[in-house]
Amino acid sequence: MKTKLVQILLISFLVITFQGCIVGTVVSAPFKIAGAVVNTVTPDIVGDTISGTGDVIDAVIPF
Repeated sequence: MKTKLVQILLISFLVITFQGCIVGTVVSAPFKIAGAVVNTVTPDIVGDTISGTGDVIDAVIPF
């Protein structure tokens, strides 16, 4: 029983380590979605700028 718990904790730790935390992705998601919506009604440069802001936020937030 104890070894099974250790295996589950180790696998969970490895998954989180290799995936990274989701905070940056969650914070940048509204910008990426808004950029995609704006791209449908305005020139691409406007929506791409908004989406680019989301990409920068995702890259800057390390956790």
